[in-house]
Amino acid sequence: MMVKVSGEREELDEGAVVLRGFAADERALLEAVAQVAETAPFRHMTTPGGYRMSVAMTNCGPLGWVSDASGYRYDSIDPLSEKA
Repeated sequence: MMVKVSGEREELDEGAVVLRGFAADERALLEAVAQVAETAPFRHMTTPGGYRMSVAMTNCGPLGWVSDASGYRYDSIDPLSEKA
């Protein structure tokens, strides 16, 4: 699904910007997130120390963020569904 990007870029400081109008089509963005969550549901990951994270997240694509007993990393395989 392609999300149309429009709007302006406002630089706040070196390396920090506000992208006004980036989510102009928020309905399409929310639908895309819902599609990801169908395959890789939101869940509370575990830290390497064994603690449950307070934020629920999903994981998709070649750079999905993962946290478990072996550490923090980017991984193309979702640890819950074991799908790419």
